[in-house]
Amino acid sequence: MTQRARVKVLAIVQERRRIALEELVNILPELTWNQVFCMVDELSRRRLISLRRRGFDYELEACSVPA
Repeated sequence: MTQRARVKVLAIVQERRRIALEELVNILPELTWNQVFCMVDELSRRRLISLRRRGFDYELEACSVPA
């Protein structure tokens, strides 16, 4: 996956502050569900976003960056 796609995913999450994983996948039709999830996983492990389960869905939230 490209750096451009990672930056785009991060920008969307930061702009929305909170977004459902499925909504993010729908916003990025050029990427597969697996590609989006792999980027979300990587960004989550780097603590740039958080991934939380909400019932049967998953929600992404932008993490605050320390000053």
